[in-house]
Amino acid sequence: MATRSRPDATERVMELMMYLLARDVPKTREEIWRDTGLYAPEGTTDRLLRQSARASFERDKALIRNLGVRITETIEHNGAMSYTIRRQDYFLPDLQLTPDEQLALRFAAARVDIGETWDLEAVAKLTSAGAAASVRDLEPPVAEVALETAAASQQSTSALLPALAAAAAERAAVRFSYGGRARDVQPLGLLCQAGYWYFAAIEDGTAKTFRVDRMEGNADVGERGAFSRADVDLAGLLPSEPMEIDFGDDLVARVRIDATMAHQPTAERGQVVVRHDNGSVTVEARVRNRTAFRTWLLDMGRHAVVESPPELVDEITSWLRALVSGAETDPR
Repeated sequence: MATRSRPDATERVMELMMYLLARDVPKTREEIWRDTGLYAPEGTTDRLLRQSARASFERDKALIRNLGVRITETIEHNGAMSYTIRRQDYFLPDLQLTPDEQLALRFAAARVDIGETWDLEAVAKLTSAGAAASVRDLEPPVAEVALETAAASQQSTSALLPALAAAAAERAAVRFSYGGRARDVQPLGLLCQAGYWYFAAIEDGTAKTFRVDRMEGNADVGERGAFSRADVDLAGLLPSEPMEIDFGDDLVARVRIDATMAHQPTAERGQVVVRHDNGSVTVEARVRNRTAFRTWLLDMGRHAVVESPPELVDEITSWLRALVSGAETDPR
């Protein structure tokens, strides 16, 4: 390979590192110089050129090592030194995850949205071989569906985030569909909580948040400078209670908690509205996230009973019956 025009030091180091990483067998200095064309013209005998090339080569190796990348050196039978970067030094071995562990890992990845897809791709690779076959054989393949759904959601979110951030910075009105209807808002900014991105904006004079992954379709951004920036505490827009963070109907659940749990921190997540003579309490809790609400109930077990609203009582009853039915039919 002919010597190319002089690459800068950064380009030279990166190309050398990629060359060594891509080779299955170690390469000598002369082979590296010949194949990459980074250091000296092929076949040159000019002493000064070779001294300069050797100095550059040694500096580049030192820089790679300073980056934390190990270069393995081997002495060949003729006494020449050869070099390689071994892939096994930088790639995870087979973790030998059980099917249950792979299923849990996929569900965890599907629940966290960082606005990129490389995390899901990494999980797919970790769970794509060996025992992963038994995960895919599960009926229904819920982990696969969750991961694929999350990947699609993350791609949609990633496409929207730059436009929404720019709209907030430039004070441009935004129109999008959410919850089955069109929303016209004045953006405030973006927030991230519990793995999800939220778009903070003023709609009809009220500051609200919208989960970005649940926006339907694209967002239309208007002219910049369309409104004056409102003085709103963005951090205060997202509640800290998981039951209140989501997209669903805004319900107020009424739950009776017996004396055993009435004074425990778990029960205190609801607001006490009645204290009964037997030590039990009735609490009210705002519910937008049904999953978080069910988790809260499970924490209290048989010590809590949902009293209202009727549609939530029916939903929880059906859910508990399904759990019991599943446990009774589970062969394990």
